[in-house]
Amino acid sequence: MIKEFHTWNITLDPVLPAREVVVAYLNECGFSMFEPHEAGVLAHGDVAEVNPEEAESLLDEVRSFARVEVEKKVVPQENWNAKWEEEYPLVVVHRPDGQLGCTIRAPFHEPPASGLDVVVAPQMSFGTGHHATTHLMTAQLLELELNGKAVLDMGCGTGVLALVAAKQGAARIHGIDIEQDAVVNAQDNHALNGDVEQASLSFEQGDGARFDDMPNEAWDVLCANIHKNVLMADMSRYARTLKKGGSLLLSGFFEGDAPELQAAANQEGLVVREVVCRDGWACMHCGKPLG
Repeated sequence: MIKEFHTWNITLDPVLPAREVVVAYLNECGFSMFEPHEAGVLAHGDVAEVNPEEAESLLDEVRSFARVEVEKKVVPQENWNAKWEEEYPLVVVHRPDGQLGCTIRAPFHEPPASGLDVVVAPQMSFGTGHHATTHLMTAQLLELELNGKAVLDMGCGTGVLALVAAKQGAARIHGIDIEQDAVVNAQDNHALNGDVEQASLSFEQGDGARFDDMPNEAWDVLCANIHKNVLMADMSRYARTLKKGGSLLLSGFFEGDAPELQAAANQEGLVVREVVCRDGWACMHCGKPLG
């Protein structure tokens, strides 16, 4: 059976703080992917999981302090590939010194002349990995020494961050995603990047409960590009399975949510080393002290 997705283009005036409220509300109604734009936000959710009536009711609450206009579509998953080939852009991430660090591209793009070359061919709707948070997380990974390290990519999606870690020299990389389609996509993208065969790279379906089977201090680097509610709920799991001296990279949340995430990280004994932002989204680099 072909999946279908609700796609709601929501225009807001004023955009802030209405956009953050809309994202929080719709996340509770089954929408799972949000793309902010200058006039509001594009919200996507599996038809089988979204409650449109509840979503409309919550948007009415937002109308008490902002003008809200909604354009609704239902998008079949199988129709995504043709549009993707027409519109799929390169993602280019530079290092702080201005040098090209990484290019995330489709198979039909030419390889870059320098920097890491990561090939990603998304097979499902909204899986291109071209979100601002992916750019932020990639930039943070490029600044870490990953040679010989163990890396977990939680909420791996297309597997792009796992592939970046492998090309940075990580020895063991494992990706987990709640969607089986994403796991298959990540495995296929692994096959497209033949230069990472030297790494132990694997993917599986699962959620935060998978941490219960992991030993303490299993990972040198843990990436979680999900959304705020999941990050908050699983913070203790991240801290327990991160090695002393290791790095936890968090994204998938808005700039305004950073203080709450920082407080949760500090409560688990983690130290926030840096918070960087792009297009209203944030990425937090946390460390686990050696002592």
